[in-house]
Amino acid sequence: MSTSEEGRPAGGGGQGDEGREAPAAPASDAARARELLEVLSGYRGRRLAVVIRGFPDPDSLACAWAHQRLARAAGTSCEIVHFDAISRPENRAMVKALEVPISRLSDPRGVEDFEGLCMVDASALPLLTRTRAPPCVSVVDHHRASSKVDARFAWIDESVGAASTLYARLLAAGPAPLREDEDESRRLATALAYGIRTDTDDLLTASREDLLAMADLAPLVDPDLLGMLSDQAVSAAAMDIIRRALAAVRIEGTFAYAGVGYVRTEDRDGIGLAADFLLRREGIDTTLVFGIVSGTFIDGSFRTSSPTVDPGAWLKEAFGNDPAGGPYGGGRKHKGGFQIPLAAFAGGPDPEMLWELTRRTVEFRIRQRLGVDAPPQGGAPAA
Repeated sequence: MSTSEEGRPAGGGGQGDEGREAPAAPASDAARARELLEVLSGYRGRRLAVVIRGFPDPDSLACAWAHQRLARAAGTSCEIVHFDAISRPENRAMVKALEVPISRLSDPRGVEDFEGLCMVDASALPLLTRTRAPPCVSVVDHHRASSKVDARFAWIDESVGAASTLYARLLAAGPAPLREDEDESRRLATALAYGIRTDTDDLLTASREDLLAMADLAPLVDPDLLGMLSDQAVSAAAMDIIRRALAAVRIEGTFAYAGVGYVRTEDRDGIGLAADFLLRREGIDTTLVFGIVSGTFIDGSFRTSSPTVDPGAWLKEAFGNDPAGGPYGGGRKHKGGFQIPLAAFAGGPDPEMLWELTRRTVEFRIRQRLGVDAPPQGGAPAA
């Protein structure tokens, strides 16, 4: 069944006074939960995967785990899989401390062994090679969809700060509510609360629905575990990436951007931390930090506190689309990111020349998007 971005079935409703179709009433959480479980129950005895795209973060990890619980309530087996490494120490600590049941596929084509894919905290399926890819069973996300979502169940709500909020509501309204007397419930509640906290900048950007979900989860959350996860130290590698960003930063009005060179896969999240750090500079409301990750693709993080900047639209306009028509970048309120494969240029004979070409090209795209023609200001760090 195909649904709209608000999670409502397309069409329906009665006729208005002028013979036009009246808009459908918003679906309730209970109705959404019933619809999702009905869809999942149709896959009993078949192999499903709930897929985490990109580097797993607290929000996507918690959502995948919640989705697995809902699938189990529908009598369906659903494995949690991811492709990229869990790079940030606090995210690895989350998986270990909360015992998140997750496994990594070394090759994205491994999802072709499943009979259906469920997407959480993202709406686009991984690029596959065979003609008949597994169907998309469900999508639950809080990011704007970059293209039409084709799934039997879809709930995309951009008004919330975290997809964990949506799953907390589905669990509460469905046949598998979290219980205080169950160990998995307490661990999953802690994961969902952590997902909401991290995706709303410790609730500073939380919506009313995010705060209500946190209140509902609070009685089940393990405060010691949540505190431990929130207090993880910043790694030395991430600190070095922040240092490189400060040394290379260029300023155009209220926009700051920096290239940080080559970054190991396991240190990739340092790029996002650097973008967060630059946003704290006085007079800056938007930042972009980028580097070459694992020698194979350009990876960038975008942050903004401006009420007029849409990260997803900004990145799409700046960097365009891939050969399949999907944008290289995407985002949500205040945050975004992009990845551009180096393809045949990866592993070339002159890494320094490749970085220089990459840096100049990305900076050209940034400045073109900003409408800036004059040479950039110096990149010295603030005193």
